[in-house]
Order: sequence, then C-alpha cells, then structure tokens
Amino acid sequence: TEIYTLSLHDALPISALNLPEDVFFGEMLLFFTGSHSAVVENYRSIVLFTDTVLKLQGKTTKLTVTGKNFSIEYYDKEQLKLTGQIRSAEFESI
Repeated sequence: TEIYTLSLHDALPISALNLPEDVFFGEMLLFFTGSHSAVVENYRSIVLFTDTVLKLQGKTTKLTVTGKNFSIEYYDKEQLKLTGQIRSAEFESI
C-alpha cells in the first residue's frame, strides 16, 4: 500500500491515483450495441426524453442521441440503457 501526501502545489499524474481518467474527470461513457441500443455511464440527469430524442447532462458535456422508437430499458444514478433505432449521438461541451 502506498500513501501519498499532497500539498496544494503538488500535482500527481492521474495514474498515481489509480483511477481511470473518465472517472477522475467525470466524463460520460457511451457504449453501442449496433444501432439498436446504447448504454451511457456517468451522466448526471435526463434533460429530455421522447421516442426520438434523448438528452443527458454530464459534468462537463451534454449528450444528444437521436433516432426513433426509443425506450429506456433501465436507468439508475450511474447508468442508463436506451433501446430503439439510433441515428446519431452528439456531445456538446458546456
């Protein structure tokens, strides 16, 4: 076990903290299964959901997924699974 002592002037590489970069920076992760389902991790909130659009808020980005016949198979505070015919996904920095 390693112990790190940090001051405000010290900077450790992310690898020294043993955390994946996406977790450290709070980035959303998007995994597709073909064009018929997607799993999103690390989102903060659902902004909009219809049968053709899903908009999610992340820590530093917004995600918009478009398509048709959308349904949310499941969601919790860490993960959401979208099913339907996915046409596009776009990240927007905030």
